[in-house]
Amino acid sequence: MIKNVIFDVGNVLVCYRWRALMDELGFPKDLQEVFAEKVFGNPFWIELDRGVIDEKDVIAKIRGEISEYGDEFDRIWDNIDRLVEPYDYAVSMIDTLRKRGFRVYLLSNYPVSMFELHTRCGRFPFLEHVDGKVVSAYVKLVKPDREIYEYLLNQYDLEVQECVFLDDRLENVEGARKVGMKGILFENYEQAWAELEEMISL
Repeated sequence: MIKNVIFDVGNVLVCYRWRALMDELGFPKDLQEVFAEKVFGNPFWIELDRGVIDEKDVIAKIRGEISEYGDEFDRIWDNIDRLVEPYDYAVSMIDTLRKRGFRVYLLSNYPVSMFELHTRCGRFPFLEHVDGKVVSAYVKLVKPDREIYEYLLNQYDLEVQECVFLDDRLENVEGARKVGMKGILFENYEQAWAELEEMISL
């Protein structure tokens, strides 16, 4: 029986709107493709999420790979508070689950400074509505590594067979399943809620 529902944050509870941000900053489409690969798709990004290397050093490395667009990179970073926007359904979905007796947790890959900035900016209105959270950079672990799922289970004394995890990345869902959780690949709210409803009604 499912008792605990665990959500990823990006593209599940908040829209990760990096393309929209570049549109708002007036970046042409060809430059957006450069940033899609060199910044938002940069392998160094996982090091920000992991939180082991100093964030300033990681950001400097990413910026260095597009040094010819340094000014544009700085414009992105100066507006990083606008990188995410909460989905309208996020709080009500969590509240609905909790009213029905489920406990709700967050498990997210996220850099410390950015998580704190987005919290201050009100991008995470659901934080006060959950029973707990594990954010990768604070614990120096990242999804889909087994250890971060086990950290969540141990931190909140959860029984793995009583947990379902929702994430927009298949590898993270598979990571949860390997630990023993149920998993749902989040494609959109309607699809994910229907699958979750079916699972928790069993």
